[in-house]
Amino acid sequence: MIDPDTLPDPQAWPRWLARDAERRKLVDQADLDRLAQAVRDFPAAAFAEGFLPEPLPVERTEKLSRGDHRETTEGAKVRHRVLAEPGEVRGWNLGNGVVISMGQATVRPVYSPVARGENAALRADGTVTRTMITSWEPYPAPVEVEVDPSRTIPLDDYLRRALTDFERP
Repeated sequence: MIDPDTLPDPQAWPRWLARDAERRKLVDQADLDRLAQAVRDFPAAAFAEGFLPEPLPVERTEKLSRGDHRETTEGAKVRHRVLAEPGEVRGWNLGNGVVISMGQATVRPVYSPVARGENAALRADGTVTRTMITSWEPYPAPVEVEVDPSRTIPLDDYLRRALTDFERP
């Protein structure tokens, strides 16, 4: 199952999508069509390489016993545990915010608050979170992928690299 730590932080998604929307304005339609085709072709190419999709996780909360309640240094009350489970959507997490579903589309996690007010929840790795992944939704294929803070590469090149870097068992 996909490690949520490899996905952009929930607060980063709106900024990342806004930057990509600005990049899309500078790219001609032929390039956008090429990127969309690369996303549509990826599942078949991945299957041909033996790169099988995984269920994308959705998360749910479970109440902690009173004895396990705690408060964070920021004042949030931790009263829940976040549990990840396989969802109905299957796909490939290629890192750097690129997740492609078997439906031949790029998808992003939909985050929802853990609970009302100042409540937070504990993940299995011990981190405290205020949001959880409740579903996955399609979004336009990104024009570029940020491989590090100072370098981006076109999405179609990134997908080719993902397939060539995949190691067969």
